[in-house]
Amino acid sequence: MDLGLERIQKLLSILGNPQDQLKVIHVAGTNGKGSVCAYTASVLRQLHLTVGRFNSPHLIEPQDSIYINDGPVGKEEYDRTLLYVERVNNDQQLFASSFERLVATSLLIFVNHKLDWVVMEVGLGGTLDATNVFKHPKMTIITAIGWDHATILGGSMESIAQAKAGIIKPRCPVVLAPQDESDVLNTLVQQAMKLNAPFKLVKEAEQRKEEGEYRLELDEHIYDYSVPLRGDYQRANSATAITGLIWLRDLGDIQFTDKQLQEGIAKTYWPGRLEQIPSTILKGGQKLPSILVDGAHNAPATRALRKYIDDTIDSKQQQSIIWIVGVTTGKDIKEMLQILLRPKDSIFAVPFSQPVGMPWIESVSPQEIKDIADKLLVKEVKTFGNIKSCLQALPNDDLNYKVVICGSLYLVADFYRFLNENKK
Repeated sequence: MDLGLERIQKLLSILGNPQDQLKVIHVAGTNGKGSVCAYTASVLRQLHLTVGRFNSPHLIEPQDSIYINDGPVGKEEYDRTLLYVERVNNDQQLFASSFERLVATSLLIFVNHKLDWVVMEVGLGGTLDATNVFKHPKMTIITAIGWDHATILGGSMESIAQAKAGIIKPRCPVVLAPQDESDVLNTLVQQAMKLNAPFKLVKEAEQRKEEGEYRLELDEHIYDYSVPLRGDYQRANSATAITGLIWLRDLGDIQFTDKQLQEGIAKTYWPGRLEQIPSTILKGGQKLPSILVDGAHNAPATRALRKYIDDTIDSKQQQSIIWIVGVTTGKDIKEMLQILLRPKDSIFAVPFSQPVGMPWIESVSPQEIKDIADKLLVKEVKTFGNIKSCLQALPNDDLNYKVVICGSLYLVADFYRFLNENKK
């Protein structure tokens, strides 16, 4: 993977520098940045503003990365714009990567739609990421930082934090989410101070009586709200988005009431993260059990997934878990499995299909996952060639188990495609 800004900057310059024509909220982090983008965009839409949103990787189809208001950009518009970008790239011999071409395509589409706001998620890191082309974003946000892509980003938590801090711009407001490690937060704060960027430190929302019912005290005002997204980490993610939105309101960039904020947060949809898929009848009559789907792909995310399961599973039923796991190369599989597994659990190891337009992504072989899992205390480990054969092998005569798909969003995408093609 060849990170750097020279190619994307040349490409955007030839395309008319669309990045300079947008009002942007730029979001980096290891975990939670997608949820923060979704919350933020949902509230802006609640204010009847037009909003573009860029997230990667795409979930099902490549154009899913680019949202215009409430849905992905149309395939025809996406294909037409991408073809134009690729023609420019080839004619000028810029050798921009597929991700850089995707970013350029998204920015052109956003400009063509004359949007009020754009919420832009970093792809990887920050400093050298292809999205880091905004000279004056309205706001930058950095979510929770954890151990991921360490070989690319420097091999230490401090270097990872420094890479994420690369999106902070001189005198541009930056919102800093709660961090597990004080050194990480110090690195972010120091970078903000160095650039004279005003910053706010986010305070986690408090859990109220019911799951997803939160309270956030901010600037001597209390905000009570409900989130539709599961997981204890949404206390930090939702608070991060709300802190940023309220700051934008204080700066005069947007206006909204507490009710509009509540409604926007409540309408947020972010698939593939602690999403419970109900039991489904497939073509041919097979009944799939209810399946929990989560894109957890690193140690902090798997830790959060395990906590969610421990908090919600009925200990009296003594349910075992069938983990359907697919992982991208370069991840610490052993650590992830050690966090997730319990002795009575089973693992179904499966590869994911090659993501379109992402040749640098590789799936770990199921046998490699099995070799690691066999050394851990676990009931059973099986390997499969694809998600279809894996799902067909699920037991249908015993409800005393829970099925969880995790390890990679690319595997989650394969599952959604399978459902779309095989639902009765």
